[in-house]
Amino acid sequence: MADMWFYGDGTERKGPVDLATLGRLRDAGTLASATPVWREGRQTSMPLGEVLDLLAGAPAAAPPPQRGLLGSLGGKLSEMAGVPEIGDVPVGHVLTGGLSVAGANEDIFAVGTAATTPPLSEVPAGWPRPRVWWRILLGAILTYLLLRVGITEFHNPNFLPGLIVIGSFVVPMSVVVFFFEMNTPANVSIYQVGKMMLLGGAAGLLITMLLAEVIPGSGSSKLLPALLTGVIEESAKALALLLVLRELRWRWQLNGLLFGAAVGAGFAGFESAGYAWQSEGVFGSILWRGLLSPGGHVIWTAMIGAALWQARGSKPFSWELLRHPLVVRRWVFAVVLHGLWDTALLPKAPLLQYAGLFVIGWYLTFAILKQALAEVGAAQAAALAAAPATMLAGQPA
Repeated sequence: MADMWFYGDGTERKGPVDLATLGRLRDAGTLASATPVWREGRQTSMPLGEVLDLLAGAPAAAPPPQRGLLGSLGGKLSEMAGVPEIGDVPVGHVLTGGLSVAGANEDIFAVGTAATTPPLSEVPAGWPRPRVWWRILLGAILTYLLLRVGITEFHNPNFLPGLIVIGSFVVPMSVVVFFFEMNTPANVSIYQVGKMMLLGGAAGLLITMLLAEVIPGSGSSKLLPALLTGVIEESAKALALLLVLRELRWRWQLNGLLFGAAVGAGFAGFESAGYAWQSEGVFGSILWRGLLSPGGHVIWTAMIGAALWQARGSKPFSWELLRHPLVVRRWVFAVVLHGLWDTALLPKAPLLQYAGLFVIGWYLTFAILKQALAEVGAAQAAALAAAPATMLAGQPA
């Protein structure tokens, strides 16, 4: 029988689990290398990192392979953000793999209730292959084009409100469905997602207005005003997430990513609709804001949401969470990305600027997804390791 270990979590002792499970928990970011661990039957503890290094029995590590410029930049970005690198993440498979599957699986929406949430043991492992979000995106684009024909060919203004709503929400909503499909525990219902997209998005906008009254100087084009805009809006959307952060049934980072994406999408949709309504070039406003929206509010708030849920874990909500180092670090990243997005860094090549920030944002998003999926896998492994002891404890003497 494999050696069993205990580990410290604050003032609590947890375990026993096997060494492989401890390794997975560390890889998922649930445990740190400095976490004290001790073998079953002994009281002397050692840092987890030292135990894994000693018992692995591996030869001295070979020098890391030479990486190109992009690989080096990605490694540095991961180090700064405290997330894993994504060199082994099947990004293309995740984004486009669903296109090769015929038809949409409508059953994915029949989840998240007490009766339809699967047990942890039945949660699929590995990277999902989302496919419904593509169908929703393409269907919504077709709807937008039909409404536009109604305006341009028949000059009927009654088509304009529908065009603004569909055009403003089509892409952000599709990205939210992507995160819904990535939520492998399937413990969040589409009702909850829709509620947070509408209610959370609207709440984020109103909180933004309140914060703007007490934090003057926000704006765009120049760096400092743009950063202040990031501070205000990212704080407002994070506060909107408190509507659901208190619910302990949603305990995974994947849940935080999903709820954060929903709030960000609602915020982006309402904001884009407002700009389109005031714009003389309504078609251009909707087109560009729609094309760029996956690199903006949706993923910025998703990053913060994942950090809030990771910091909270299975513990009750506390206001101290908002000051947790992980949450603060992730909030700073979102603010900086937001501020750079609103700054005219490359006035003659704005699309190049947006493309760079788009890539950075999605790099971090996939790194967090990797960490979040590993968290679920580690919990499955820990549950399996504890299952025999639990079963034995329930047997009569």
